[in-house]
Amino acid sequence: MNKIVYALKERYSNIHPLIFQRSVDHAKSNGHLFDILDSFPETYPITWSESEHKWVHVDDMFLVESFENN
Repeated sequence: MNKIVYALKERYSNIHPLIFQRSVDHAKSNGHLFDILDSFPETYPITWSESEHKWVHVDDMFLVESFENN
């Protein structure tokens, strides 16, 4: 893990480690990873939005139109 990702992991320690890792997987660069983590929703449930390239809050997981398994 590079120094920037490690520093972001420390800064955003409130984000669950599995969600953090999925964010790393989705990020195209360290800057993009920062944007993903910085815009992380404050409330759950959440899902990944392929069109917005970030985590988004949903009112009801069962009403999500498109589930992305990426």
